[in-house]
Amino acid sequence: MFKEAIQQVRESIFPLFHFGPKGYGVLGTGFFITDQGHFLTAAHVIQALPPGHKIGYLGNIPLKPFYKKGIIPVNVLEINHDKDLAVGLIREDQLAPLSLSKTKSIIGESISLCGYPMPMIQLTERNVNKEHKVVGISLDVTTVRQYWQPTIKMDELKPDLILKKKFKSFITQHAALPGMSGGPIFNTSGEVVGLTSAVWPRKIPLKNKHVIDIENGIGVELIEIIEFLNQSLNLPA
Repeated sequence: MFKEAIQQVRESIFPLFHFGPKGYGVLGTGFFITDQGHFLTAAHVIQALPPGHKIGYLGNIPLKPFYKKGIIPVNVLEINHDKDLAVGLIREDQLAPLSLSKTKSIIGESISLCGYPMPMIQLTERNVNKEHKVVGISLDVTTVRQYWQPTIKMDELKPDLILKKKFKSFITQHAALPGMSGGPIFNTSGEVVGLTSAVWPRKIPLKNKHVIDIENGIGVELIEIIEFLNQSLNLPA
């Protein structure tokens, strides 16, 4: 069902790395939305940046890693915490942008989550200058893989209804894994209908005193993305 859509989306998503004195890792997922290098992610992904660290881009891992080019800087342009959205700019080696859907997804529609969950990164080289300061690192990111989670849209939520989210959102049957925050939620045509924001976990008691754990995903609704881009970049819907 999502075979053709995934071939399209897989060329436009990327992991957002952080690096600095406390090490390195992946903050979450981003995806390009313009030919000029603008990308979207979740605000809480950017907010998770450790103190003193920088955000970096290494391309469309694992499809097209940029060997020997170093970590490309990421410029965050606008953050809206109420909508859990952030837009940034990458000035080189951009990927093909994804298109926003012209209509929002409906309850029961097949959609898919995606991103870079639980990345495994290894340090292969660490360069130190005469002052014993780190001036360069080389990372093995070959085990950082894309993940796809087909699901359905279960329900629509008003602001402040669940988890005190202040934006219009929707529930997905399946939840995203850590590292997939900020990734696009797309339909069978490969169009963006939302953005992965949160997981809604809860325990459901049964009559036999057993408890089952249930997790659903929460996505930012398409209208919130369109309004954010109109306000921050003046981009057409």
